[in-house]
Amino acid sequence: MNHELDIFDLQAQLCQSLSNAVRLRIIHALKETPKSVNEISAEVGISQPSVSRHLAVLRSTGLLTAHRKAQEVIYEITNPKVVEVCEMMRCILAEREAQHRDLLNRMQS
Repeated sequence: MNHELDIFDLQAQLCQSLSNAVRLRIIHALKETPKSVNEISAEVGISQPSVSRHLAVLRSTGLLTAHRKAQEVIYEITNPKVVEVCEMMRCILAEREAQHRDLLNRMQS
């Protein structure tokens, strides 16, 4: 039973690290190719220091890795399943939104 609690704790930590819109935007920005802090900052429209703080959270939970390339640190997603999970959440939200719209349309008819 204790092993299950450990897994649930790890799952909660992972979900916590994804529970921020900026971090989700960073994951989305990195889904195709690894990028530097400056590239991520420009793409998501958030200051470099703020992006760096969010990158640290994503790295601490193992979602991202980093390696140095000349003067820059390049970040990439550790496991492509992270992107799949994020895409799945977006699909669920889109389906929920469609259901709400359908319900509203039926109520207005």
